[in-house]
Amino acid sequence: MIRKIPIRDLQPGMFVVDLHKHWLEHNIWRKRFMVRDSAHVAHLVDEGIHEVSIDTERGIDIPQPIQRINAVEQKIRSLADIKAEMPRLVSLGEERRRAARLIKEANSLVTDMMLAARAGRDVDAGRLEPVVAKMLESVTRNPDALVPLACFKQSADYTHEHAVATAALIIAFGRHRGMPEPEIEKLAIGTMLKDIGEAAIDARLIEKPGMLSQAEYSTVQSHVEAGLSVLQATTRLPDTSVAVVLEHHERYNGCGYPYRMAGDEITEAGRMAAIVDTYDAMTSDRPYRAALSPSHALRQVFEQGGSQFDPNLVSAFVRTVGIYPVGTLVLLQSGHLAVVEELHADNLLSPIVRVIFHAGRKQYVTPVDVDLSRKIGNHYGQIVRAETFEAWGLSPERWLPA
Repeated sequence: MIRKIPIRDLQPGMFVVDLHKHWLEHNIWRKRFMVRDSAHVAHLVDEGIHEVSIDTERGIDIPQPIQRINAVEQKIRSLADIKAEMPRLVSLGEERRRAARLIKEANSLVTDMMLAARAGRDVDAGRLEPVVAKMLESVTRNPDALVPLACFKQSADYTHEHAVATAALIIAFGRHRGMPEPEIEKLAIGTMLKDIGEAAIDARLIEKPGMLSQAEYSTVQSHVEAGLSVLQATTRLPDTSVAVVLEHHERYNGCGYPYRMAGDEITEAGRMAAIVDTYDAMTSDRPYRAALSPSHALRQVFEQGGSQFDPNLVSAFVRTVGIYPVGTLVLLQSGHLAVVEELHADNLLSPIVRVIFHAGRKQYVTPVDVDLSRKIGNHYGQIVRAETFEAWGLSPERWLPA
């Protein structure tokens, strides 16, 4: 017998046959499975599952009332304990102000370290630890503040801003996956240092607008091992950070560099770094091509899951930044254009947006913030598709969250 039950009634020994949630909105790959233990149930809750269907012929049925009461009571206690341990979230506006100052501090620090590497001076990676800790705190307080601001490049110093943006992305990525904070900090330190070897390469080659020759491409590729040589000569990096520096250009199908590693030969840190490095590069203006919108870049990364990137990690990354990442211009059913302002972790398809423009009339409207997840009070409908600021002649600088 198939029985639909709320997630609060799910118990170990039950056999789940339907999660009643779109596959893009959770990270559970098996559609039918036996519930192993209470930790397995907690994982489903963390993934935003609200109700399931169970097969009572392949697993146990709903327990007797007294058992169910005891289970619910225990779950309430567990959720209360978790909530008590979580830092209090601050408003998005307040956290964006903090994040803006933090990004300036991080960019300045990375610039100093790149200049030191170029001059042959010591590069002390330990200087990054305090700023990385602050970045992790920022993402914990409000995950929609630091990452969009860091990914919005505001100067010609792409290498430095890219280092900070990818660190912010990998912090959010690691936190979404439930990784321990010390491990996330190691990932971020490696990500901020991963391109320090470019200090040894002619800047004109790094910024060359045309296609590179084979010799030039080999020179650019050498920045990976050159960077590690610079760092190992002056500092001691954790293994996780070293893996990020060495492997962020390796690819899941073995077509990357410098060692042409493939699949699980690449560490988890390297596979995560490859995703954030590529995504941020795609969403940045480069001499040889214009930036892609966040949603278009995300689509390309998703399509390369299983070839360029670990498909499981790609799926987790999509849920980290959202189907429509913060800062994406979207067309609503009403014909209005809006900018994604804030995400709902349990409903990535219906974020909070700022309506700014009427596509049909081709004119600005008074900006208004709309929560697309609300069934009452939303007169704009849902998102039809992602758009680009350039196609509509709109200024990203004016409307991106700040």
